[in-house]
Amino acid sequence: MEDIIEAGPDSQKLGEPDAGMQETGFLESLSDDNRALAAEHGWRDAGSVVEGYRALQADLDGSLKVPDEAAGAEEKSAFYRDVSKSWTPKEGYRFKMPEALPESFPYDQAFAREAGEWFQEAGLHPEAAQKLHDKWVGKMAEQFAAQEDTSATVARQQVEKAEAAHQALVREYGPPESDGYQNVVAKADRAMSGLKASGVDLSDWFADKGALSQADANGLRQVADPTAVKLLAFIHDSAFAEDGLSGLADAGGGANPFDRDAPDLKVQSELLERNPARARQLILAAGRKPGLFGV
Repeated sequence: MEDIIEAGPDSQKLGEPDAGMQETGFLESLSDDNRALAAEHGWRDAGSVVEGYRALQADLDGSLKVPDEAAGAEEKSAFYRDVSKSWTPKEGYRFKMPEALPESFPYDQAFAREAGEWFQEAGLHPEAAQKLHDKWVGKMAEQFAAQEDTSATVARQQVEKAEAAHQALVREYGPPESDGYQNVVAKADRAMSGLKASGVDLSDWFADKGALSQADANGLRQVADPTAVKLLAFIHDSAFAEDGLSGLADAGGGANPFDRDAPDLKVQSELLERNPARARQLILAAGRKPGLFGV
């Protein structure tokens, strides 16, 4: 009596290879490297490989594609804009200060913010933006240090020249408390003031020539060349003397301030104080007595 084999629902049909055999056969047909790759990705048979490829293709369809060498400028720019969105900070860059900056370096916060807006518009990565920031600050710091050194050198040279001019005047006219020294300095000062009152201000001209120092925070200048003092003293003696140039001494624009019909009390006072000899001359020219004015 023949044995009857009943096939249950989980029984394998006759002539059909089981799944284990299919899987074993698929893997055994591969090289060692490909078998390791298939095991890593869970590929048991050709069907699982195809499904894996489909999943990969779907992922690639939704990803950015790097433009090739034939791509135009607009395509490349569009690609970079899309990529840079992932790292460009919407709230702006937060820059760190470089080390070893000069203590008095004037860091420009407003410009840093403006530059940050440029970097953001260009889509720079924060690390690249920080590097550019550091390069800019470093260059500004170098220029600032150079300007500081130049200013210090100029200031030191001005002090040295002022001291040398002072010593030259001392050797020629005596110590600062002497009459000779006091007289020549007073004449130079009066000549400078008189010329300025007449519309001839020589301060900046002397400074440009190096005869006077640049004005300090209080507007004061120092003599850097004794020749300037001698020149101004000469101008005082020549232009403000009784027989000198009346146009420089007369601050009234040519009119006689002592004229009876049109007196100018302000100019009278200035002349009586700074140039009594010229005042006496004008008083006499106006037909009046100098004694009435104390000269």
